[in-house]
Amino acid sequence: MTAPSAEAFAIISLPPSRWRESRSLRLQALQTDPSAFASSYADELAFADSVWISRINSAQQRAGNMSFFAEVAGELAGMAGARWSDREKLRHVANVYGVYVRPALRGKGIASALMRRLLSELAALPQIEKVNLSVHSENPAAIALYARLGFVIVGTAKRELQEAGRYYDMHYMERHF
Repeated sequence: MTAPSAEAFAIISLPPSRWRESRSLRLQALQTDPSAFASSYADELAFADSVWISRINSAQQRAGNMSFFAEVAGELAGMAGARWSDREKLRHVANVYGVYVRPALRGKGIASALMRRLLSELAALPQIEKVNLSVHSENPAAIALYARLGFVIVGTAKRELQEAGRYYDMHYMERHF
């Protein structure tokens, strides 16, 4: 895939028929940046097709979950999602998950566009007042992106993830609407 110009990508919702592409992008993310995700490649590689189909269906058809994808020349280039609870005490908080852009396409504004779309959609939901996310403490580009979008670090969990025998700290960030 060649690097896009600033205008050459689109932010889309993915129809369930494209679940295989979503699976491929997610598995690539888990291989490319294993310390950035709580899930592992091995765990998710073992998922049945029905799990992947359910993920797309859930994100597109059920309140409490949304995801967006960046598309470049008809191929998925990035993704970002959010979930929230319908429980009375928690329904005002959304949690961002799975933010990823293919390495060759980073630095083109794709992650920013994905997050802006996600935040715009979340802000339109009357019950959502706050958005949380966690980010690897050794990922300055992601931390800077989230800060530009109004997120602030509210805490750091030491040794939160262990991957390949190494421990990683995670920053917890939040943004209020």
